[in-house]
Amino acid sequence: PLDGWGKVAKRTMDILGATFGLAIISPIMIVTAIAIKINSKGPILFTKLDNGQPVKRVGQHGELFKCYKFRSMRPNTHNMRYSKELSEMNVRKGGPLVKIQNDPRVTKVGNFIRKYSIDELPQLWNVLIGNMSLVGPRPHLPEEVAKYKGHHKFVLAIKPGMTGLPQISGRSDLDFETEVKLDRYYIENWSIWFDIKLIFK
Repeated sequence: PLDGWGKVAKRTMDILGATFGLAIISPIMIVTAIAIKINSKGPILFTKLDNGQPVKRVGQHGELFKCYKFRSMRPNTHNMRYSKELSEMNVRKGGPLVKIQNDPRVTKVGNFIRKYSIDELPQLWNVLIGNMSLVGPRPHLPEEVAKYKGHHKFVLAIKPGMTGLPQISGRSDLDFETEVKLDRYYIENWSIWFDIKLIFK
């Protein structure tokens, strides 16, 4: 369903939705940027890894792209997620993804913006420039995608999204196999109305 005119319709909806969204939520983004700067030292956006390399996510067909997010952690703590201490706190074991419960690296402002997904709002710019969609499978880190099994890679068939079927069905409470099944169902049953329902949810 995402071939031909379906692809055109989805891209049109993305452009209109991202433009409207950026106009409406710009005050929230300005307040968030100020709060991040006051709360802790470091950049407003999480754009660089601990070694100074740009943060990349895996997009459609496995292409890497720069994904924008508000910084929610203390600077230079990204690689700690793979330390023995934090890996034991990973609540998404048994799959390629890492989700640290009660992550000690997260700032006070970071906890708040993560809780309400405000840290993801800069990705509206990714949607506008065309490497993300409003709805689709969430983009993951290259080291996580490297651990995908063959059938997991089907989710790379379309652009990643700011939200999707797994995000309104349990988020990180889901195991990875269930997340992939939900994303596959979305891809195979896509419609404009399906996107609208997921965005409102």
